[in-house]
Amino acid sequence: MADKYSMISFVPSMAIVTAMVVGTFVAVYYLRKCMAKDAAKAAQRAE
Repeated sequence: MADKYSMISFVPSMAIVTAMVVGTFVAVYYLRKCMAKDAAKAAQRAE
């Protein structure tokens, strides 16, 4: 079992890594949504 002092360093590090991974997926989802909107707008203008 890990001791208290190593967990003091490990837990915040894991929290940051988790936040970055989740943030990446949220950003990709948002960008895909925005790209789909822009593509629809461009297709409408091209008509």
